[in-house]
Amino acid sequence: MTTVGILGTIHNPELRERYHCSLSLYKDVIQEFKPDIICGEVHPQSWLRYLKDKNDRGYWGEPASEYWDLILPLCEEQNITFVPIDWFELDVWNAFEPFNGYSSEERKELEQRDDDCFAEQMETYRFGEIPFNSNEFDRVTKQKYE
Repeated sequence: MTTVGILGTIHNPELRERYHCSLSLYKDVIQEFKPDIICGEVHPQSWLRYLKDKNDRGYWGEPASEYWDLILPLCEEQNITFVPIDWFELDVWNAFEPFNGYSSEERKELEQRDDDCFAEQMETYRFGEIPFNSNEFDRVTKQKYE
């Protein structure tokens, strides 16, 4: 039987520290789980660049810092297979503007609602053993996307 674990991470180092989800916590969780494979949000082109030069820190500014600072070195140290997952939609990535087509007043209101939703998401760090890996976070995030 295969067991799959999903570990949500915060891509911003300052927010990781503020909300008590440091790289050392992620490392402990990964080591406790003892994965054979880690899949991550790394663009395939970035992965190929990394394989050629481990100091080449990405394409379009990704992958996120936890990959460089923890996940990729940990995979190498512990002989864990890393598999990049291509979730990118380049048209969205290159021209992300979710509030296009709204008046400036509507845009301001939507941006404020988005900020409020983000703040509510961040407050869920208190729930569960691992910040942002809880039913509360999932509930708030689902509401945000609805």
